[in-house]
Amino acid sequence: MKPKEIPIDHQDIFREIGKRVKELRKGKGLTYIELAKQIGMSRNAYNHLELGISNFQFITLLEVLKYHGIGLNDFFKDL
Repeated sequence: MKPKEIPIDHQDIFREIGKRVKELRKGKGLTYIELAKQIGMSRNAYNHLELGISNFQFITLLEVLKYHGIGLNDFFKDL
């Protein structure tokens, strides 16, 4: 199933989430392909998450945060 398109008024938040996810990954010195493999995602899906162009499932974000040992409150703080 193809993800629903992100409405224009929510695109900024998706880009910010992607930016933060990318910063977490880079902090571990991993490529997006390596991290996608480690959490069981396709590289395209993970890349789209980081770019903020995917209306991803919430469980996907939870898996990424679990990998990094970060809770939702800390991730969304100051967003």
